[in-house]
Amino acid sequence: MSSASEVSGLPQVKSVKQIEVLVVQSNPADCLLTMEAFKAVGLTSGLHCVPEGEEALMYVQRKGLYARAPIPELIFLDMSQPTFSGLEVLKAIKSTPALMHIPIVVAAGSDDAKFVRTVYALNANCFIRKPGELEEFVQFIETCYQFWSNVVTLVPPSRRRRRTVLSGPIQGNGSNPQQTAHRASAAS
Repeated sequence: MSSASEVSGLPQVKSVKQIEVLVVQSNPADCLLTMEAFKAVGLTSGLHCVPEGEEALMYVQRKGLYARAPIPELIFLDMSQPTFSGLEVLKAIKSTPALMHIPIVVAAGSDDAKFVRTVYALNANCFIRKPGELEEFVQFIETCYQFWSNVVTLVPPSRRRRRTVLSGPIQGNGSNPQQTAHRASAAS
């Protein structure tokens, strides 16, 4: 194994892995700021934003306008949602077996201890108090993105999609996989 001194002369290469990120942000200006911060740190594709919690649930469940949406590998959830609270979104995603593997970074303007405990009790993966300064916010997004794209191992998208498709009814005939397998074995 080589020592650090042997490789210290090599240039540092910053890996920019593209992952699917869903931003749930009700304020259009904050949504734009968050999206631009992710782009500034290298996420150039796979970035989606929805304006409210109810739409976020439709997105991850692939319903309505989002029927063909990719399953996110990371959700950046702002807690200040006007109609469907961020806590309700967090609880719904983390209590759904097909979705609970998706890491959720919760962002809020307050770091009240009781609120933070509630967020973690609902199985959020990370809680951050939104920085007030733009430079701090971009630095936070960069740290967050580097951690979730390069440090941890996320569920690979191809496996997730296959599992999601197989767990529901087969498109076109309205039956489930067990019934189809049973019919196929009975016919042979």
